[in-house]
Amino acid sequence: MNAIFVENRDECKKLWEEFSPHLSIFDEWDFRFSFFEFFKYDFHFVLLQDENRNVGLLPLWYISDKNKYFWFGDIGDGFNWQEENSFWIKDKKYLKSLIDACPKSTVLNSLKESACDFLVGDDRLLKSDPKQVLNLDGINSVDDFFMTINTKLRQNLRRDKKRVDELNPEILFDHFEDLNALMRFNSDKFSDSPFKDERIIKTFNRIIENGKNGGKYKSRMISVKVNGEIVGVDLNFICGDVYYTMLCGNDTIKCPGIGHYLTLLDMQDALSLGLKLIDFAESEEGSYKEKLFKTIPQFVLTI
Repeated sequence: MNAIFVENRDECKKLWEEFSPHLSIFDEWDFRFSFFEFFKYDFHFVLLQDENRNVGLLPLWYISDKNKYFWFGDIGDGFNWQEENSFWIKDKKYLKSLIDACPKSTVLNSLKESACDFLVGDDRLLKSDPKQVLNLDGINSVDDFFMTINTKLRQNLRRDKKRVDELNPEILFDHFEDLNALMRFNSDKFSDSPFKDERIIKTFNRIIENGKNGGKYKSRMISVKVNGEIVGVDLNFICGDVYYTMLCGNDTIKCPGIGHYLTLLDMQDALSLGLKLIDFAESEEGSYKEKLFKTIPQFVLTI
């Protein structure tokens, strides 16, 4: 058994398609490769072979200014753009060998809990930010969802919905040029906003274009205007039966309650499209989303 480090882009893509389970948007080459197009870090896929058969793959790249290896597409900025990661192996007996083949100074973020069973007790494995999901089985409307949460939360959401509805908002779908407004809202609100990096803006514009042009996923955007002015934008994606709410930006000063309002619009949209699950992405522990939706633990392995 031996490990090979693959750095050729075409070979890496071939290996990706051989091993990817294609279970989520994060398993799709078009999504991940969009980050490469503007960050240009060096491919470093770890390929495990047994008697010249490909049996395991860790799709990594090397970020030189951090002197570390990360998942391909994870830019090491702490926002963990690639979620639902696992170890790609053709038999569980290869798991340990694949980990042992990792280069030193590797950070594997946002690992699924099911991928980490064999690492229980390993002090290199730590909890990372969780993510939230909503299973839509048995939910046919926002009112159905309201009945799954406690009275106080229900009252707060209904209050915010009423607040915005009373402003007679205009709701727009797939007005993708509103990405600029989303990023402006986010940059104005957060000093550490990732959208202060022009490369991230270009990356998400490319991801949107891929999703508009018949790729493995579809791009979706919901914008809300009040008196002709944009007050909130959500950038979402659809992959398989899952609705991903990936980026959001809003003006809570001009439009109190707009964050919750957009969340409810996302829910209505997913239901109208007949989807089975909403993935609300990872968030800091203790976020408001933990009170509303099922929380899924995630882990980070540092080697």
